[in-house]
Amino acid sequence: MMTVLITGCNNHFQGIERCLHDNYEHEEIRTIGTDCNANHLLGTGCGETFVVPRSDDPDYIPEMLAICDEMNVDVILPFVTTELPIMAANAHRFAEIGTAVSVSSPESLAVANNKIAMYERFAKYMPLQRVIRGAAGVDEFAREIGYPGTRFCCKLPESCGGNGFSVVDERLGRDIRLRNKCGVAGFVTLDMLKELADSYVGEIILSEYIAGHDYSVCTLSGSGEVLHRCGFIGLEMDYGSVMLGEIQKNATAYEIAETVCAELGIDGNACFDFMLGKDGRVKLLEVNPRLSASLPFVAAAGLNLPYLRCKQLLGYDITGYDINVRYGLKMRKYYECEYV
Repeated sequence: MMTVLITGCNNHFQGIERCLHDNYEHEEIRTIGTDCNANHLLGTGCGETFVVPRSDDPDYIPEMLAICDEMNVDVILPFVTTELPIMAANAHRFAEIGTAVSVSSPESLAVANNKIAMYERFAKYMPLQRVIRGAAGVDEFAREIGYPGTRFCCKLPESCGGNGFSVVDERLGRDIRLRNKCGVAGFVTLDMLKELADSYVGEIILSEYIAGHDYSVCTLSGSGEVLHRCGFIGLEMDYGSVMLGEIQKNATAYEIAETVCAELGIDGNACFDFMLGKDGRVKLLEVNPRLSASLPFVAAAGLNLPYLRCKQLLGYDITGYDINVRYGLKMRKYYECEYV
């Protein structure tokens, strides 16, 4: 029986756990969940759950090592972006007790996890982007992009799930009805953004706005070689997660994802986020070199990437599975209540 530990248990966790249990070979798998918040562990369905320190706490790795040793964990699937470099730096310590960690190399993470470094390396695939500080940088980019005739957006270098993302639009930025509207991209006016930029101590990324739909490609690689991949379009989004989507193939996006994986040497699960423009253009936004919340959707289409990653880490050949992706499969996501 394989024992798999998944970190960062949240409202997406049960879908990943189902991927492991509903596997190709009907293999029995024991799942363990960890999180720094005990409330996140309620109703996960795991055999065991553990409250652990935050990943930036010095006790995080020692406690995770102790859990893996005690519970005879075979594989760790990290689900938190900020812990990836920490896990990568300590993967050898887990290997010493027989636990494989699903994480890419520190060198590949240094680029893939960094939106600024990604643009420096792969600008030809991405929307026009500038890194600025203060209101003067906002004004300069607005002139360069041709605002207000052409809209642009802002985001923070180390944010995820849509946090810190806004579209600059004079009309919508003043529409109070859009304030705190769940699942809708925030809007700000140019003056609002300039004020925010002057009060923010860090760097801000300004980017060309691409009108269209979110499109993602989930991949599973071995030392940079993509072994499996599947794409889907996000027709409705909620804080970076697809609520209504359809499994679709896009050859250009597949090619870009494979190129980035090869050049960075990405190993394991990754999810590439694109914008699919109304004119058919495909622009890379970012890559998350870890499990994606949308992997249960991909698994329902026939490609069970979390399970295949576990088998890969345990030394199995994962290229021989008879996989037929159900392109055209649609998903509507609903939320359910758990009473624990």
